[in-house]
Amino acid sequence: MEGELTIILHFLFSPISKSVLRANNPRITCTSRKAALFRTNFMKPSPTLHLIGNSHLDPVWLWDWREGLTEGISTCQTILRLMDEFPEMTYIRGESAIYAHVEKFAPGVFRAIREQIDAGRWEVVGGGFLQPDTNLPATEVLARHFTKGLRYCIQKLGTRPRVAWAADSFGHSAGYPEILAAAGFEYFAFSRPSARDLTLPGNGAAFWWEAASGKRILCWRLPVGWYGSERDDMMRRLDESFAFAQRHGLRDVAVFYGLGNHGGGPCRSQLFDVRRWAERTPEARVVHSGLGRFFERLAGERNNVGSGGGEGRWPVFRGELNFCMRGCYASASRFKAAYRRTESRLLAAERMATAAAILTKAGADATGSALADAWESVLFNTFHDILPGSAIERAMDEQTDWLGVAAHRAREVELEALHQLGARIDTQVPTPDDGMPTAVPVLLFNPQPHAFTGQVEIEACIDYRPVFRYQGRADEVPLQVTTAEGEPLPFQEVETEGAFLPGLPWRKRVVVPVTIPEMGWRVLHFGWNEAAWLAAPLPPEKQARCEGVTNDGVRSIANAFYRIDARLGGGPGALQITHRGSGTGHPVFGADGLGVVCFEDRWGSWGGHEGEPEANDISDDPRHWLLTRIEVIERGPLRAVLWVEFTSPLNPASRLSLCLRLAAGEERVQVHGRLFWAERGRRLKLVLPFFGGDSADFEVPGGAITRGSCGEVPGGRWVRTGSSMHGGWVLAADSFYNYDIKDGALRATVVRSTRYAQNRSSTPAEQPWRPYQDAGDHRFALALAPWLPVAEADALAGRLEAPSIVWMSPAHPGDLPSSGCIARLSAPLRLLALKRAEDDIKNGIIIRIQNVSANCVAGELTCLDQMVALGPLAPWEIATWRMDGLGAGTLHVVRMDVAEIEVAPAVPAASELLEELAGVFSSVVQTIA
Repeated sequence: MEGELTIILHFLFSPISKSVLRANNPRITCTSRKAALFRTNFMKPSPTLHLIGNSHLDPVWLWDWREGLTEGISTCQTILRLMDEFPEMTYIRGESAIYAHVEKFAPGVFRAIREQIDAGRWEVVGGGFLQPDTNLPATEVLARHFTKGLRYCIQKLGTRPRVAWAADSFGHSAGYPEILAAAGFEYFAFSRPSARDLTLPGNGAAFWWEAASGKRILCWRLPVGWYGSERDDMMRRLDESFAFAQRHGLRDVAVFYGLGNHGGGPCRSQLFDVRRWAERTPEARVVHSGLGRFFERLAGERNNVGSGGGEGRWPVFRGELNFCMRGCYASASRFKAAYRRTESRLLAAERMATAAAILTKAGADATGSALADAWESVLFNTFHDILPGSAIERAMDEQTDWLGVAAHRAREVELEALHQLGARIDTQVPTPDDGMPTAVPVLLFNPQPHAFTGQVEIEACIDYRPVFRYQGRADEVPLQVTTAEGEPLPFQEVETEGAFLPGLPWRKRVVVPVTIPEMGWRVLHFGWNEAAWLAAPLPPEKQARCEGVTNDGVRSIANAFYRIDARLGGGPGALQITHRGSGTGHPVFGADGLGVVCFEDRWGSWGGHEGEPEANDISDDPRHWLLTRIEVIERGPLRAVLWVEFTSPLNPASRLSLCLRLAAGEERVQVHGRLFWAERGRRLKLVLPFFGGDSADFEVPGGAITRGSCGEVPGGRWVRTGSSMHGGWVLAADSFYNYDIKDGALRATVVRSTRYAQNRSSTPAEQPWRPYQDAGDHRFALALAPWLPVAEADALAGRLEAPSIVWMSPAHPGDLPSSGCIARLSAPLRLLALKRAEDDIKNGIIIRIQNVSANCVAGELTCLDQMVALGPLAPWEIATWRMDGLGAGTLHVVRMDVAEIEVAPAVPAASELLEELAGVFSSVVQTIA
């Protein structure tokens, strides 16, 4: 017994495995289970309660950004005073935006913060610019939060946060661990969704969150209370946390406390209560701690059966940490649409400017500094009470103003890049006959890393003054579109954007089919030419066309792939799209066709703020809108357009017009929608009863996820139904964020009318003076195509969000040809960023990509005809590289993290080395024996 007890104790405290002990002493009969029982029954450790003082601060919510950021100074001053009074107190604070505001306007406070960081009492956590929503922004935008935030923390605060922290964000996408891993994080603490909204494995608090790439993040969901605490809540919070630790056999539990939401943090009464509770509960160990120290302890906890570290003990969770506050997926739809357009334009402008700088050897350093303010605007507006639409009206108006600054700056940078690029390209046009104007050189630029094949619209003045000789017969002006080499291209004249002097030609607009290289350019010539040489027409079967009006009033357009029929009235099948890809064809949306349905939605900004289940599925009081007007406004041969208008049966002022476009040779339907919304307490959905089952794949930040019917859910740039084997469809949208699946139909929310910053349900008759969100005009664009792989679905969405740029260039000679490619990526890689390096040294270029397939692939980038091998990427992995000397013959490529710090080569973990050494020692002993 004495020998066995010795071995048990040795096993408990030694890192060497029992196989080594047996090899050293064959009489050992100890098992790991006996050791675990001894530890549990006789050596059960007292739980350690890690006090995590914090003060969550919403920079915008029930107040505006000026009040929110300024409160950051007041809160930090309060914390510093308390630290002087309570030497045991520690504190965590994230959000580089708040630190930067303190640094700028209260430098003395900032210096004191640095002293407490150096002393180990003030821990910098989170690592982001702010705490964004993590279901709605683009993947790259969430990554850029950490680029900006981590670099600020390293440079200005002298520390790099290891723990990501989301106090109040409303759920987290399935791809978020990919983003965290790419930013170098090991740990993640969060509070939403709570146990009420999402059941997690094990004790519901500690778990490994595994990304699709296999990378894991150790997580802690707050099991007791919320991220803050009321002044009189401390004793109860400690009691409940201690009970939770005992109930689940935990050695370490994080206890978050402090006044929050409008700043605040720990207060004196709470700190005195901590002292009193520790005195009355000697069996517990209470320490003022930080998230880094807590997670180190959590990661080191051993299995209940006595083997393996924290990774062995804690369960693994795969998927999304959702759902909660589901109304936020659709609140403030107008702001969301403006945000998406700005986000897309900024990413495209940055990519384009960097590509132009690479091509022209101009250096990329100016690009980043020019867009710094624009990026700050976009990042700030992803905050989890701004983009979700749960802030007050005045604050949302000001954020819209701020967003406009970013949109305009992106356009400026785009124009600068066009001039920079265009100056090198030969854009000369032929000299016209006497008395005739010259053609207009049109520079097309494709900002995507894959070739564009499709139609572009060109509108330009065909002379400096209106062409009076064709007054009254504007359609007879002979136009021509050619390549730079003079080859005529087919085109179709369409209406100009303006309706000024319609019978007197001046500006003309045409649709032209083109191919533009990957992240490249092409030059065309467009103008009035009395001797125009036209391209051969398309064969009739390949044309887009109007198929006439039937006796029962059905109007139709068609191309080689689709037929679209519309008839006046309501009921099933009023708007029907038929796919001709399988012989006679079948209706894409079944017999019901595409529907426009309005539902009652009286919930507040967050939807069900307290998790009310009836708020999760908005399906009450459906009212089908009536199709009241139809016109065929373009009749081919290159493009046919059917315009339809739906009207609300409850309020004729509410109406939705759709322009459905079919292009010759394209197997997709493009839809441009315009809604005038005059409803209160209701929600409008497009109902799309696809053939393809009762589940769909949703693009989400950092990845994609398959969901069934589970109520209102967040979705990104595309949704995919069915499969490649059994047929299916992809719907791409430029501004939708909210979907659900019901009765075999995919339903996309267009808009919901709720009151600003209201947490309860209400009827329009209650407080009618309080405004509703989103009354008025809304616009959106959709694209529908047969089932596509993820990379191609991304490309479909990219064409909506960042279409090819059409620019009327000055005519001049140049040393670059009329068409060319700057950079291309091998499939199936998604380009997240092409940008200048943040450090401005040597004009380094940063490229960030994601493997959007289920297989490991070798990443390759071809830039200026130079192939760059980027290395292998696991499925869905996000990776960043820095390139120096691109195009100079001395290319240097280094793997970086999102913070643009070089990634060190992987080394085995200490536990792996110990296990390997133990195995070697055991083998040696057995050999000697």
